Amino acid sequence: MILRDKGCAFPGCDRPYEWCDGHHILGHARGGGTALGNGVLLCGVHHHVVHNDGWEIVIADDGVPEFIPPPTVDPSRTPRRNHRHE
Repeated sequence: MILRDKGCAFPGCDRPYEWCDGHHILGHARGGGTALGNGVLLCGVHHHVVHNDGWEIVIADDGVPEFIPPPTVDPSRTPRRNHRHE
């Protein structure tokens, strides 16, 4: 995850990987495994945002994490990427 994400993968965040923890995209309790395709690096602030504010995360076909905002942020729910992957 460090090599792929290089830091917090949330769009607009520039926190380095040293400030981040791995986050299961599909939680372990819901059957999510520990494979790279089910993980993303998030800083503490954005880990909280993902868990509490309705953001969804998917790994795109090119292997890059994309964040889908809740309708209250973007009614079209257009996927967003961190600037490190643009």
